Amino acid sequence: MAQVLAGAILVLHGLITSFIGFGAVTSPNAASMAMPSWMAWWPGPFGRSWVFDALGLGGGVSVVGGLIWLAAGLALIGGGLGWLGIGPLVEMRYVLLVAGAAAGLLALALYFHPFYLAAVVINIAIVALLWGRLSLAG
Repeated sequence: MAQVLAGAILVLHGLITSFIGFGAVTSPNAASMAMPSWMAWWPGPFGRSWVFDALGLGGGVSVVGGLIWLAAGLALIGGGLGWLGIGPLVEMRYVLLVAGAAAGLLALALYFHPFYLAAVVINIAIVALLWGRLSLAG
């Protein structure tokens, strides 16, 4: 039961990450999400890269950022499905999960917002818990 729950959480985390990437790829110049008034202390908008905005980079670079999110999400989904025992993904689950979490951390650094703190913790936990298994599997 614990393995099924962990696999489901990994797939869900990958789906959320993929949806963020899909939105960034399909609408790179979209307006950022309106923030509640209690978040006025945060300097950047939610849904936009603080790095890309600070450097004055346009929508093309935002598409690259979206592709990083998308790749991270797809790797996490694949790793989660492997965790659930689905086909050839079982053998690749550790590689997919560590790669997806690492790419997710890169995306989170580029697009950081306090709302993403849970994702930061989840991705760090995936890398920390599975890094040793990855080196043993190889």
